Amino acid sequence: MGDQCTLRLIRELRQLERSDQLSYTVRYRENNVRDIQALIVGPPGTPYEMGFYEFTIKVPSDYPASPPVVKIRTTNRGRTRFGPNLYANGKVCLSILGTWPGSRGEQWSPAQGLESVLLSIQSLLSPNPYTLEPGFEDAGKESDKENMKIYNSKICHENLRLTVIVPLEQALRSPISRRRAEIIDDELSSQGEGTDVENEELLSQSKFQDFYKKRFLWYFEFYLKAIDKGLAEEPTRQGRPFIEMPFEGPTNAMTGCWDYADLRARLLSLRDKLMEETRHWLVEGLALVEQEAGIAVKLKGQHGQIAAELGAHPHIIDLSLVDGNPFAWRLTYVGRNESKLEGGILKIMIYISPRHPEEQPRVFVETPLFHTRVSKLGVLMYLPSHSEEIGHHIEGIVNSLEEDNPPFNPLMTVSPEASALCWGTDQDRKLYRRKLRASLEGC
Repeated sequence: MGDQCTLRLIRELRQLERSDQLSYTVRYRENNVRDIQALIVGPPGTPYEMGFYEFTIKVPSDYPASPPVVKIRTTNRGRTRFGPNLYANGKVCLSILGTWPGSRGEQWSPAQGLESVLLSIQSLLSPNPYTLEPGFEDAGKESDKENMKIYNSKICHENLRLTVIVPLEQALRSPISRRRAEIIDDELSSQGEGTDVENEELLSQSKFQDFYKKRFLWYFEFYLKAIDKGLAEEPTRQGRPFIEMPFEGPTNAMTGCWDYADLRARLLSLRDKLMEETRHWLVEGLALVEQEAGIAVKLKGQHGQIAAELGAHPHIIDLSLVDGNPFAWRLTYVGRNESKLEGGILKIMIYISPRHPEEQPRVFVETPLFHTRVSKLGVLMYLPSHSEEIGHHIEGIVNSLEEDNPPFNPLMTVSPEASALCWGTDQDRKLYRRKLRASLEGC
């Protein structure tokens, strides 16, 4: 790859990493920037909602004259077609990639880049994917209308099963170290096409493992709500096989059966295992303290520095280590005057992984709070400006709680009930503020 092409690709990757969008992320190695792993979050309001779709992106040596080669990895080992343009064999059918003729002006041009590719793929995760199949764009027949509902229903089911539940079950069953991932990555790069499926899955699992876990905790209530809706709306289909669509075939279909009761049990089990894993970080952390490991010393130093600077942050009245453990921080926050949190005193627990920053902190508001960024579990959704230093996490925590008029972004909310009120009608918004104040008065 020429120097100019390399520089451009690196610049694009850096821009993607710095972006504050939440709908996709990329992973790559500094010594091999042409092999990229991408993960796209299914758009809210679609049957792909809050699902995790993984892709491999191979950048050719003459980029950007030629488009990247993209394959979808979320295929249930080549058995599931997730949409008319997302084939079970990994093919992504899209004009910008040169895998579909498309209309004039839709083809690749050097002015486009990785972000264009990711956004184009995201558009395939459509509210009505049935109409993306050639010949079914209008779909005016009654049979087509019924098929649209069925197709969306089975995508919704498999979105929960195959893109959320199964990857997390695998991650919790067989965690993989960073060093092992690097060895597998080197092996796969040298082998090229036809590489070992199990190794590819292990590598992918490692690259996005923490992303899966963090987002699962954020969106748990939305997943549970979708499952309960499926149980209520599809009672006669439970246990029955999926209905095949006219454009699906034996080797390129979405097969399976509706079983929301099983999904619900597995979802709840994953929640419990993640909570147990989070608590176990503290046990691992104490062992590292005894060993005087570098991360334990560093975290203790960060805590001492931040605690000494609390005078500059009067709304934080205490920042302590739980039982002297530098992997367990408890923050006591008092709401600012004239803010929506005025008068409230919140206890916030910050769990820090022994593998930080590879694994990011998990933050729970221990004080019950009705808030768009706080789930019933107490999970807090926040965004640090920099992920390495815990001080930036604390700033992100406070900013997330204090934001008075947050812009509507479903990917930044973790409470379906609070979100529906906060961005609803005028009456809904008044009710949201009343519920928020009532929860603060109970602090």
